[in-house]
Amino acid sequence: MASNPSPTPRPRVAPYALLGIALISASLLAYQVLLTRVCALRLHFHFGFLVISNCLLGIGASGSILSLTEQRWSATPRSWIYKLNLAYLISLVLTWAFLLTYSVPDTLNFTSIGEALRFATFNLVAAAPFFVGGASVGLLLSSNAERVNRVYAADLLGAGVGCVVVPSLLWNFGAGGTFLVVMVLGLLSLAVVAPAAQRKLTIGIAGVLSVACIALMPKLDTWLPVPGKAYLDLTDKVRANFARANQYSRWSANSRIDVLPLPVQWRFMFCRGAAALYMPLPQQKFILQDGDAGTIISDFSGDPRGLDVLKRTLYSATFKLKEGTQPRVFIIGMGGGNDVWAAKIHGASKIKAVELNAGVIEVHKKVVPEYSKGILEDPKITMVQDEGRTALMREPEKYDVVQMTGIDTWTSLTSGAYVLAENYLYTVEAFGQMYDHLAEGGVLQITRMAAEMETLRLVNNLNTALKQRGKQDISHSVMALATPDQLTAVLLKKGDFSEKEVQALEDFAKAHAMKRVYLPGRHYGNPVEQFLASDKKQDFVDSFPRDITPTTDDKPYFFNFTRWSTPLKSAEFIREPTKVSQGNPIFILSQFAFSSVLAGAFILAPLLIFRRRRKANEQADNPGAFSKLGPLAFFTSIGVGFIAIEVSLMQKLTLLLGPPLYSIVVTLFSILIFTGLGSMLSEGWIQRGAPRPWMVPLGIAAYIGLWMLVGPSLVDAFIASGTAVRMSVAALAVAPIAFILGIPFSYGISKIRTTHPALVPWAWAVNGSATVVGSIGTVILSMNLGFNAVLISAVVIYALGFWAFGGWERRLETELPAADAG
Repeated sequence: MASNPSPTPRPRVAPYALLGIALISASLLAYQVLLTRVCALRLHFHFGFLVISNCLLGIGASGSILSLTEQRWSATPRSWIYKLNLAYLISLVLTWAFLLTYSVPDTLNFTSIGEALRFATFNLVAAAPFFVGGASVGLLLSSNAERVNRVYAADLLGAGVGCVVVPSLLWNFGAGGTFLVVMVLGLLSLAVVAPAAQRKLTIGIAGVLSVACIALMPKLDTWLPVPGKAYLDLTDKVRANFARANQYSRWSANSRIDVLPLPVQWRFMFCRGAAALYMPLPQQKFILQDGDAGTIISDFSGDPRGLDVLKRTLYSATFKLKEGTQPRVFIIGMGGGNDVWAAKIHGASKIKAVELNAGVIEVHKKVVPEYSKGILEDPKITMVQDEGRTALMREPEKYDVVQMTGIDTWTSLTSGAYVLAENYLYTVEAFGQMYDHLAEGGVLQITRMAAEMETLRLVNNLNTALKQRGKQDISHSVMALATPDQLTAVLLKKGDFSEKEVQALEDFAKAHAMKRVYLPGRHYGNPVEQFLASDKKQDFVDSFPRDITPTTDDKPYFFNFTRWSTPLKSAEFIREPTKVSQGNPIFILSQFAFSSVLAGAFILAPLLIFRRRRKANEQADNPGAFSKLGPLAFFTSIGVGFIAIEVSLMQKLTLLLGPPLYSIVVTLFSILIFTGLGSMLSEGWIQRGAPRPWMVPLGIAAYIGLWMLVGPSLVDAFIASGTAVRMSVAALAVAPIAFILGIPFSYGISKIRTTHPALVPWAWAVNGSATVVGSIGTVILSMNLGFNAVLISAVVIYALGFWAFGGWERRLETELPAADAG
């Protein structure tokens, strides 16, 4: 009797492949994160996101090229990997020089062919490292497809390291120094993957260059700074022009802070009543954040005349009502310190000021401490570097005043997944928590741009939050004033405003020539008054020409006022500046269409070419497989589903972790690391023939359902814990789903490699391209239905992908025996 042959041992993965892919992936993701920061400074932030999304399509393009050239690289893959890594390093250097020197228009609205071409050129050059670096990763995966779970795990683990490199280095070394670390990671990868003939020389050169890069880290950003924009619109009528002569400049993971001199003719103070417009202001500096937003710091310590102006501004409105009561004050967004000074000069007994950006606090303490001496030395004043809402949620005591003036959180998501900014400071839940932290009779003051639609949405959010707390009518708890610089302060009292308080605020407005928008018992005939007086508020909201529906933590798009129900009409508002309205449907849908067309080309072109080759070659092993759509549906679904879950979990954990940086780094790092571990440990499951593959979508569905049930309670339970505890809880919360998400890609590759190895890099291209399109689709879906809907849709997408792939496998099993018999 013949004995059964022993199973063929599976080939080992060469150490160079595991370490090489980990290093190149770390470098690629670090470059991606750094590019978001550079684009935020060089371009207006929403165009920066457009660049990132389109650049990531370069990875899809590289996979398609690999699939079409499989016969050329399959004989000597390591040599090709080495060449691609070398090309990646060269492209990094050339691209960085280009990004820093290329002239970008200060305004980008694509009204001319010239502007569109310049933007396209910027985009294409920025994408070059993604193309060649992505090709190297794809080739490492394709040439080791028999152990794809291990190689893919190394890819993800390296990317996880790369995602923390940039945030941890920017503060100390700036963009230039961080770029050199991106280079070092690429150099190390080059040395690792070098073939025997080039190994010694490559290791020597890479070592010397790496040492040189490390030595230059503290200096490069000073020698070759990233240029910013040359102006900032303070209001619709006031533009401050800068000579780019920064007095101080420092990067953080949130933004780059630039401190610029402000000549006498440009001195400015927001929120002034008309009566104070020509009063003298003290010396000032402008604190610019990424060139798109900023705040002014004034020398109130050295020139007290400025405090007389401050008393005639909206900063002082609530404090005027509380004068003589020694209020306890909580300020969200310290900025230049105007709210803090206003509270101080009106006799506050305690002031806690929260500022998200550490660089802004450093300006107060180290750059111009003489300006802020009066608040730095006041024991009643505490400065805290944190995210305002999360810091307030952790506060055990209540306050007489909670104040927030003109705060926007335009922190770009480092994964490049967004095309606009969400904001958790202006949701129904946020306003409810601010209200809950007021002492009885306390006042919440929120000052925003005076666009009518923005004020209406703010009031609608307040109304919804209080209705949830049993207060059906807030018309006697709200007052609102506006100033000539188009800012409106909305005051909400815990209780009803007395006639004495209403009269006091009216007198304050008259004395300083402010516009009275809404005061209880007074009539001004504007939409805010009409909304508060209406018994059918929903009808008012539905009939208003812009979208002023309440925004929630599940749909935190406060600054999107254009209705998605009529996307073509949104073309009327395409030129609105981002400070007025963000997330125009035409812009987002155009990007979605553009990315989809490119992704479709990268995905379908190889299939068409493969089909032609098959028809020309009658000896093809498997004549029917290339016509099947199962792999296409599968790798598309896991790309779209993965990014949908990643983005949603980042959003859901923002409140627990606080500063957006923590949410970005902790969530993304945890997802990548645990996904890598899931891929690594899935080998046995795959080799057993992947019994019950539907267990993967079922596991995803179970996790999503559990998260939607207990996620909010998890945040509430740990919000008061220390930073380390909250980070640990967040990491453990995403670990189960991340582990499961590591299985599908390895599973799919293991199935297609045995019959069609040329499709392995194509699958990589499909997955990468689908991720880009999916990220934009996630934004569209979340803006319309919320992030819970995104999570539910991800479950459906994974299930459909596994269903389609299962059908393809079954058909393939019947075709292969028939082909063998023939």
